[in-house]
Parts: sequence; C-alpha cells; structure tokens
Amino acid sequence: MKTRWPLACFLLLAANGMGQTAYKIQTDFRTVTLRNPFLLQLRQPVQAIQSPSALPAELAQWEPVESINYGRLHYVGWARFTVRSESARTVWLELTTHFLDSLSVWTAQGTTPPVPVRGPATYRQQATHLAPVNHHYFLHALNLPAHQTTTVWVRGQVIPGDAMKFDVRLWAPRYFLTAQQRDIWGWAIFAGIVLSILGGVLIAFFFYQRTVYLLYACYVICLSAYALLNDGWGAFLPDSLAGFDSITSIVHWLNIGFGAFCLFSRRFLRVSGQQNRSVYRWPELLPMLIIAGATFLAQWAQRQEQEYIVKTAYVIGYAGFAGYGLIWLRYVVEAVKRQNHLVWLLIGAVSTLLIFFAVNSFLINLGVMRNPLPDMVALRIALLAELTILSAGWLYRRKLVQLARQQLEIQNRTLQAALIQTQESERQRIAADLHDDLGGTLATLRRRISDLYQYLPNALMTEQIDLLVPLTQKSSDDLRRIAHNLMPPEFSRIGLRHALEQLVGSQPAHPIQFSFVVSGTEQKLPLDTELNAYRIVSELIHNIHKHARANRAAIQLLYLDNRLSITVDDDGVGNQADSLPHQPAGIGLKNNHLRAEYIGATLWHHVSEAGTLVILEIPYPSTTE
Repeated sequence: MKTRWPLACFLLLAANGMGQTAYKIQTDFRTVTLRNPFLLQLRQPVQAIQSPSALPAELAQWEPVESINYGRLHYVGWARFTVRSESARTVWLELTTHFLDSLSVWTAQGTTPPVPVRGPATYRQQATHLAPVNHHYFLHALNLPAHQTTTVWVRGQVIPGDAMKFDVRLWAPRYFLTAQQRDIWGWAIFAGIVLSILGGVLIAFFFYQRTVYLLYACYVICLSAYALLNDGWGAFLPDSLAGFDSITSIVHWLNIGFGAFCLFSRRFLRVSGQQNRSVYRWPELLPMLIIAGATFLAQWAQRQEQEYIVKTAYVIGYAGFAGYGLIWLRYVVEAVKRQNHLVWLLIGAVSTLLIFFAVNSFLINLGVMRNPLPDMVALRIALLAELTILSAGWLYRRKLVQLARQQLEIQNRTLQAALIQTQESERQRIAADLHDDLGGTLATLRRRISDLYQYLPNALMTEQIDLLVPLTQKSSDDLRRIAHNLMPPEFSRIGLRHALEQLVGSQPAHPIQFSFVVSGTEQKLPLDTELNAYRIVSELIHNIHKHARANRAAIQLLYLDNRLSITVDDDGVGNQADSLPHQPAGIGLKNNHLRAEYIGATLWHHVSEAGTLVILEIPYPSTTE
C-alpha cells in the first residue's frame, strides 16, 4: 500500500506537467529566457520539502511568473518549467544569480521519478568542474531525450534576510559560450572605463594633492568592487579570499563607498562642518559604524541560524544607509542655499544610482515589481551614467575654480594697486608735513638759539648754548634724510637713476662700502614703475645695514634691450644665516614682492656663502605704433 503513494504522486505530477504548456525547443534554437506561462514558482514554499515528489500537484499552488522572485519574504523557493525537444540534445540551464546558499535541480520525463542533475550546489562551486564551464552564475547541463516532454524542478535557498530572485534561461552550449564572451567583454569594457577614471583621478591627486581626489577614487573602487562581487565574479577568488565572496561581506564595500561619497560630496560642494566635535565634523562616521556593526551581526546570526536577528540586522543596516542619505541631503540643501550650481550636476549623477538601489532594494527584492534587466546590467548602466555625469561635473567644477581664481587675482591686483597708491600718498603727505611743519620749526629754533648769544651774561651759559647747536643741526639733517627717504625731492624730474645715485651716495662709508654702477642707455619708465623700483632698492639697502654683516655692497642698473635689470649684492653672511634662529619674512620683504608684482617685474633672490644677490627684472612697457 505504501508503494502506491509515490506512484500516485508521480502520476499527479505527470498530469500536472501535461496541463502546463511546454516550451518547444527548435532545432536551431540559441537561447530562451523562460516567460509566462512556461515558468512557474511555488506560491507558499515550505523549507521542509526537499524533493519534487513532495510538492503540491495542483496548478493553483503554482504562480506563472516572468522570473523567479520571492523577495525577502521566503528564503526557500521552488521553480518549475516544462520543455520538449524533438531531438536528443544537451542544453545548459542558467540561473542568473550568484548568491544561492544551496541549489538543487531535478528532471523527469513522463511518469519517471525525478532525477537529480549534477552541477554546482553552492555559490562557491560555480567556477569548478561541477559546472559545464566556469561561470559566475549557476550553470547546469540538462540532457533532453528526443520526442519527450521534460519537467525541470529547481529548489533554491538563500541565507535568511536575503532576496530570492533570478531569471531562468536555456542555452544551446555553443551559443552560450559566445554570449559568455560578450558578457566578459562587457565587464572588461566597464573595468577599462573605471581604471581610466581612476588613473585620471590619481594623476590629478599627484599634481594637486587634494583629499577630494582620493575620496572619489575610494568611492569608484568600492562601488566597482561591489558590482563585480555582486555579479558573482568572486566565485573565481581562491579559497583564502572566500570571505569576500558572500552577500553580507560585500556590504562592507558598499558601506565604505557611500561614506567616501558623502565626504567627497562635502568637498565637491565646498560644504564645511559646523561643529568642532568629531561626531559633527565627521557625521559620516555614525552611519558607517552602524552599517558595519549590523553587517557583522548579520554574519554572526547567519552562522547561528538566527533568522530573526538576521532580519533585525538588515533593518538596522537599511537605517544606516538612510542616515547616509540624510547627511548627503543636508549637504545638498546647504549647497542649494548658497546657489552652488555644482549641486545640480551632483544630483543628476547620483539620481541614476539612487533609482537603481531604491528600485532594486525596495521594490524588486520585496517582490512588488519584476526586474526587466539583470541586476548587474542595470547597476553597470547606472554606474557608468553616474561616473560620466560626475566626470563632466568635475570638468565644470575645474572651470568654475579657474574663473574664481582669475576673479580673485583681479581683485588682488586691484587691492595691491590701491594699497601701494595709499602708501605713496601717505609717504608724500608725511614727507611734506615733516618738511613744512617740523622742518620750519627746527629752522626757527636754530635762529632763536643764534639770537640768544647776544643776551648771554657769561661764558658758562654760552658753552651750554653751544651744545644745543649741533643737536639742532643733527635734528635738521635727520629730518631731511627721513623726508628724502619717504619721497626723494623732485623725483619726477630727476628719475630713477639719479634718485638711486643720491640714495647710494647718502649711505655712510663705514662699516659697509657701497658702490653704484650704471650700464647701457638710460630709458625712462613710467613714474609709478620707477618709484616702486626705488622703494624696493631702498628696502634692500636697509636690509643690508640691518642683517647682512657685510663689508661691501653694490647696486647696478643695467639698461638692456628689452628690460631694466637692477642688481643688489653684498658679501655678507649669505647662507650662513641658515644657522641662525629662523625668523619669518618681514613686512619689508613682503612689500618688495608686492611692489614687484604690481609693476609686472620679477624679483629673484640667490643666497650663497659669498653673500646675497637680488635681481629685479623690469620689462620695458610695450609701445604701439
């Protein structure tokens, strides 16, 4: 009696198979992706069912589908389809997924019992001898007899919390190999584009040394690794690296990639932190730690077969990714408020990837909608679209930065001109005030002292007055020298050459001996240029007195064909000053560079053991006919 139950079950299955439409394989068939009504999935799969003989036979228990998709509601699923071949042949069954924790395939003809099909049973066996050829998806060889209908059952199981979804395809072997080559070339092109982008980013980092380039490179590497591993190419990794090839471990790549992208977005949009505390300065750390912790928790719970904890960890992980979204949204809102046009490029780039993850993670994985494209084809399209838009945005950002720098340079030149003109106006005012007011007062004081001699009653008072005369004379000389340094008298008439000659001639003969040399035919420069050149040389002479410890110094004016070259050299301490305590550049040196830049000149310093040489190169103004 007991032996009749399996026979009755097989008869019911055979009758059920006869009731289901069979896909007829043509003689010249290449491939077919099974669609409704050829593909059926069990509506309510039970984990305890381990064999097709225990499956329900009623068609009402089976749902016609375009692809197998249980979402995250079930981690065990059954699929069934029926094919008929008019000739004996071998076809290859491809299930377009990598992450099945276990897989079993059976075939049966008519009322014969289901027979297991030899092939890869876990995702780590896809690139082994168990498959007809090494492949990153599950691949089985099905032997179809001539003029018979064959029913195929597929039982798949994923780790708790993961999504059960895949397409079912039948291939003629030679056409599969051709399609596999196209798939490999597609990934090779994708990898080539990614490597080209990484090469350009790393070259930019080498030249500019900006952290934003490394963050972008990290994002591209992590998302590309996620795409490759999620598409099953981890099956080709050696067993020592098998830890990278699991549905939960690849989340680490996604986690790091999203964190790097948030940091990249902050710098790309020039959004700064608002607080000093690290949790506010680096808000990306919080979701990164949450996702990492949830991933490790899910891996532990999977080993312990704790389904509830696994699902809880998945919920926590989704909350962490939502945190990334909120942080990124805050950066976007701040950039929009500052009217940063780069934000729209960033939104356009990210929208393609966000749509993919939103649709794939929430709609397809939950079984709400079917997947019109394989996951990784859609991900590759989304990634390439995003990287293309980001690259265009990067070029646009570089253009904006260059324009901003040009505007800043124009503003700096305007401020420099205003500063120098203000300095010259103040110098002229102070020189005039010293000469007219204090100079006149000292002259009056000298005359009054001279007038006192006729009223002095004795020789002692005369001697005391005599002591005041040289002091007043020295005060007058110092005043004249200071006023001369502030604004040489009649500078606009005598010009740069004679003003410098007077300046050098007024230097004391000891302890430094100054010399002045002129070579070439003198050419007049604009008054503003000559005056700033005079200020630079005057500051250099002051520095020689103060710092050089020199015995000799020379100032040379060389009127060349296209420029005036002024050299100031001394035989002072030179590079021996390196042994002295380091001191920052003084205001005078900074003003020299500022004045040189203002008049379009080049200021060049050379320090050696023999002393210091400074060369000021002033190009002649261009003349128009």
